[in-house]
Parts: sequence; structure tokens; C-alpha cells
Amino acid sequence: MLSGLNVIYSKYESRKAFIEIQKAEQALDQLEVSWERLTLEEKMMSGHNRVEQIARKKMKLIFLDRKAIVYIKL
Repeated sequence: MLSGLNVIYSKYESRKAFIEIQKAEQALDQLEVSWERLTLEEKMMSGHNRVEQIARKKMKLIFLDRKAIVYIKL
């Protein structure tokens, strides 16, 4: 009788552990998706075009004519 109860209890604990593992795997999948989205967003925000666009709008930077650029040889 006691060994039968032990089998039932161990089966119950095994199922609980399996459910916890599945929940952890789902959470990991969600975190991986979030990480990929954040990485993509970071690449977009740090792209050359975005930096140039911000520099033009907020800092009022402009392109110089090639004639206005002075090169100095060292």
C-alpha cells in the first residue's frame, strides 16, 4: 500500500516539475523574441541615416560644398 502511494506521489511531483519546465521554456521563448526585437530596434536607432537625420533637425547641421572643405596634410 505504501509503495503504491509513493508511486502516485512521485508521478504527481514529476508532472508538477514537467509543467514548471514548460512554463520556463515559454518564458525563455518570449524573452528571446523580446531580445531580437530590441536588437533590431537598436540597430535601427543607431543607423547612419537616423544619426544624420537627427543631426540635421536638432543640431541644424548642413552639408558643406566640396569647395568649402580645406584639407591639411600633416
